Amino acid sequence: MNTDTHRWTRGMTNPENSQSTSSIRVHLCSSVAKMLCVGTLAIGAAGVLPACNALPTGLADEAVGPYDRPFPAELAQTETLDIQVIRRPETRITMTNTTARSFGPSTVWLNGRFSRPIDGFRAGQTLTLDLYDFRDEFGETFRAGGFFATKAPEKIMHAQLETIVDGDSRMIGLVMVDQDDIR
Repeated sequence: MNTDTHRWTRGMTNPENSQSTSSIRVHLCSSVAKMLCVGTLAIGAAGVLPACNALPTGLADEAVGPYDRPFPAELAQTETLDIQVIRRPETRITMTNTTARSFGPSTVWLNGRFSRPIDGFRAGQTLTLDLYDFRDEFGETFRAGGFFATKAPEKIMHAQLETIVDGDSRMIGLVMVDQDDIR
């Protein structure tokens, strides 16, 4: 390495140019910083702009599934029957109709948001339903938990049965049995 070049790289004045290397370094660093900022912004915009066209599941023009609909708030709960709802294991519920009444095609509602149709519910019958089959009006599934779940399971605070009684739609309350062991 020649001594003039060595002095120039250590911060001395370039013999061919009167500009010092420290000012060249500052200019070079600010140019690199500007390029990095512009590149980062371009990459960020490229990642965000396609997402602007992606709509959440529920904002589509059509329902996502055959029973995605909002909770019928206009139906007041008329009574609570001795139909017990037990959550065991974590991702299923078991319902036992201990009444003398049978029900035709109905919809089971959880937490006033998630629903699942059932074909019927006879007196004395026990149904076991998978919580992943319950959907809300946007097609979102009930957060049931389970071994591979990435989020804590949602508790069932309220269970209801929407059914037809004497030709009218009715909302009937169900009895939730303790689920304290669900975390």
